[in-house]
Amino acid sequence: MTAALTDSADFVVVGTGAGGATAARVLAAAGHSVIMVEEGPRLAREERAPAFLDDMSVALRDMGTQTTVSATPMPLLQGRLVGGSTAINSGIVWRMPDDVRADWTERFGLGELVRADEQERIYGIIEDELEVAETRREVLGGNSLKMEAACRALGLPGQPMRRNARRCTGHDRTFQGCPGDAHQSMDVSYVPRALRDGARLHADARVERVTSEAGRATGVVGDRLDREGRVAGRFDFRARRGVVVAAGAIHTPVILLRSGLRGLVGERFQAHPGAAVVGRFADVIDMSFGAAQGYEVPMRADGFKLESLALPPEMLAARLPGAGPEWQERLAALDHFGQWVAETRMRAHGRVSVGWGGKPVVRYEPSADDLRIVQRAIALIARMMFAAGATEVYPGVARLPEVLTRADQVELIERAELRRADLHLLASHLFGTACAHADPSRGVVGPNLEAHALPGLFVMDASVFPTNLGVNPQHSIMTVVWRAAEQLALRGRAQRTA
Repeated sequence: MTAALTDSADFVVVGTGAGGATAARVLAAAGHSVIMVEEGPRLAREERAPAFLDDMSVALRDMGTQTTVSATPMPLLQGRLVGGSTAINSGIVWRMPDDVRADWTERFGLGELVRADEQERIYGIIEDELEVAETRREVLGGNSLKMEAACRALGLPGQPMRRNARRCTGHDRTFQGCPGDAHQSMDVSYVPRALRDGARLHADARVERVTSEAGRATGVVGDRLDREGRVAGRFDFRARRGVVVAAGAIHTPVILLRSGLRGLVGERFQAHPGAAVVGRFADVIDMSFGAAQGYEVPMRADGFKLESLALPPEMLAARLPGAGPEWQERLAALDHFGQWVAETRMRAHGRVSVGWGGKPVVRYEPSADDLRIVQRAIALIARMMFAAGATEVYPGVARLPEVLTRADQVELIERAELRRADLHLLASHLFGTACAHADPSRGVVGPNLEAHALPGLFVMDASVFPTNLGVNPQHSIMTVVWRAAEQLALRGRAQRTA
């Protein structure tokens, strides 16, 4: 049998998404040796397929088929490549809401982690380094401009999105890899920066568990993979000062459970499930041009946020209702459709456990109140589309008409007694499962993100979030991780010079 690949450094960082890449960037810049470990491949731009479905096969975990375990499964979208989910998202930037910071301080004892002055400082650094800016009007595209028109007609608080893509030229290729690298996802920003500062990257390396000796984390072991995901050997990476696990809210708890941690590991899984509505307009929309997501309607007090979301033609065609000549007629008008989505701040909690073959099992069911919020959001989107001139609206709700042709028909959505099975939901913002709390009996990690049960093990991703945010989480993940990684870097430096 081939000998295991070995390597060692001050810190081993598992995962290269928003959390892991930020931790590596901070630790390497502070002069520590860092190993980055990523289950997926490192893909150059030319290796990302221009067709969305082709790219899904190499960039998304299980080609986007990962779901909750339920009578009505919910897809759970995650990137599986260097850059993690930042390499397949739109780069939307939202700072942590003040009420979230206050809640985490008062209820969870995390005041030092989310200090307002420190967050403000870190926001400034990240937003400068990752070229954060409001989406320029010339690259909004027809889909976003229609949403803007709807907001004006109905007096809604719409606004262009802030994204880490200041140089965006509107190619609508964010999900498949921005052609000009304008989208500052981790694979083109903090991973290369960490490498320039001396870090090393091991891609195609799936971590099985964290190793420990004398009650302290000492490294990670796992399988080396080929490009088809088959096991090609083993690895054993040693960490002199600490292991940072940042594999996301689904796979971080799996690694922790395999490593012997118990208690609240895997509990409090939370998400922002989304629902989509498609509308047909008389004038041309052309979703092939513009920012994939460029405009939003923040309605956080109501429990949701609305966003424009362009679809590639092959996926849009699958969303069109009808069959035979009716479907073909709509297909011929493909440039006349827009799609808007509702991201819901659900209150439900789920659980992640380890199933057959060591794979994660995610159990999560929205509450009745959560479903009512989705229902209101779908109805509002339908009204917005009619207000912006839609001739047809496709709400995508079972037991209701596939096609609405008049604004007064939106009442059918509002009055319906909807069941979970009536709604198609998809979750892309995932939280919890290794929650932070100052009290070891009520959390997995402490305010410095070190595991209560295993010194030297740190968790630095959205799994430490004790509540979900109600806004896009990427910026909050990076800011919280930056703060914790700075403190860890200083502690490591003090230990080295002692």
